[in-house]
Amino acid sequence: MDASTATSPAAGKLPGLAFAREGGTVLASFDPTRGPAIADPAQGPEAIAAALAEAGFGACRPKEAAIPVLAQALAHGQSIAALPVADALDGEVLITLAEDRMTAWLAIRPPQGGAPADETAIRRALNERNVITGIDDAVIRLAAGLGENGTREALVVAVGRQPVPGEDGRFESLLPGMRSRVPQIDASGRVDYRNLGDIQTVQPGAPLLRRVHATAGVAGETVTGLAIPAKPGKEMMFAPNLAGVAVDPNDPDLLAATLVGQPVEVRGGVMVEPTHRVRAVNMATGNVVFEGSVAVEGDVQAGMTIKAGGDIEIGGTAEAVILEAGGNIIIKGGVLGALGRPESEGGSRRIRCEGTFTATFVQQAAIEASEAIIIDDVALQCQLSAGQRILVGDKKRGLLAGGIARAGLLVQAKVLGSPSHAETRIEVGVPQAVLHERASIARSREEKARQLDQLVQLLALGQKQPERLPPGFVEKAGPTRLRLLEELAELTARDQFLQRQVELASDAQVVAASDVHEGVEVFLAGQSYRVKGERGHGGVFALDKGTLSWLFAVPGS
Repeated sequence: MDASTATSPAAGKLPGLAFAREGGTVLASFDPTRGPAIADPAQGPEAIAAALAEAGFGACRPKEAAIPVLAQALAHGQSIAALPVADALDGEVLITLAEDRMTAWLAIRPPQGGAPADETAIRRALNERNVITGIDDAVIRLAAGLGENGTREALVVAVGRQPVPGEDGRFESLLPGMRSRVPQIDASGRVDYRNLGDIQTVQPGAPLLRRVHATAGVAGETVTGLAIPAKPGKEMMFAPNLAGVAVDPNDPDLLAATLVGQPVEVRGGVMVEPTHRVRAVNMATGNVVFEGSVAVEGDVQAGMTIKAGGDIEIGGTAEAVILEAGGNIIIKGGVLGALGRPESEGGSRRIRCEGTFTATFVQQAAIEASEAIIIDDVALQCQLSAGQRILVGDKKRGLLAGGIARAGLLVQAKVLGSPSHAETRIEVGVPQAVLHERASIARSREEKARQLDQLVQLLALGQKQPERLPPGFVEKAGPTRLRLLEELAELTARDQFLQRQVELASDAQVVAASDVHEGVEVFLAGQSYRVKGERGHGGVFALDKGTLSWLFAVPGS
């Protein structure tokens, strides 16, 4: 700043006293030829402060040690040439950084006789603290515009950029409506089992599934310009030994069919199951045992057997038969079973699938499905067991009467029981098979963790005393360790899926959209509820504050 001089306008009160400013310092001079300016030095500080204010330097910060010296000179008539008595301070910019260097705050102390901080001063202060990225120019302009007042509170002037994690790799189906062997359960635990469609067939060379690679993510940056690495997404790998498909020779991320059959999504990719098609299954055709899927245009005669590694689809009806499918079973007509009759008379037949069973009606049939059982019309005197849900009734009657119905999460029908009070037993909750499998997984995980721990200990011993390990042990230990880790990861994933089923089972329900007849008994969470009298309205059996109860409002109605 340019030097400036101001003669005290209070010269009449303090004759001979004058002030001048040089740079950031206010200098006082006193000419004693006009006599002492004050009678008592004790009165000096107050008089000097008033004189500074009258001279235009009242906002400056006084130098505490210099004021008494000037007061003595004024009282005793001592000459002062250029005594520094005050500092003219510009507005001060204060920059504070967060510990992680992701945020910078700006504060401005008001000036004391100097110039307010401007944008240039603020940017200079940021640069001195190495704040170079994420700067908010609007905040700088706002702070600079406050002028003499400075900032009352610290302002966020710069914000770093958080890293964006990469997206996990995924598989993208190239065929609409491809069936899946993987249970698809949404956040509410609901699955749409109805959209199963017909058996889909592909030809050799047909593209089926594309692998979309994981992304690396976007690195972040602190306000000081330090890069923050992003966590890359997890890659997806095709499962080994996928039947009926191969990696396209011109595209390592594309799976294509190698034979005619049904494409089915499985964990780690897709496989193609060959489809065996017949007009009917009877004494003339014999039983059908096929590794892929089986499609029957017409009926399956009583006493016949169909075993398929994939899906079974029957266009007509099935009588007292044996059906076993590694996938879904779809019967466009219905099932007329023979429960209660001896095997010599065609009884004791069974139907079982690893996916979902669907039919128009079932009567006196024993049906087991790992996922769901869906009956469009009626289920009479059957033994039904589903890992997830039993649903009876869509556009038709929806009657579930007699026999036993067991499901992990939900049994739902329009009408439960019959006017003749047929004994109808309904069980919902966690299937024992799930509990047994989780216990088995826990034992397997413990054993594999023990093996892995022993392997690590042996490797540590080998580093110190390699002569104590058999030849070739270290070379074999690496693949063994990776195999154990992969097996542990697979067991953990399966256990987490089963745990989800257990959690959902706490909300298991039995729903009647219309009537409930006497003779119905519901079992849930170790409790039972036997219906007495007729219920002519919809409702739900569920846990209410820990007690199995009949609630009148049907969820979603």
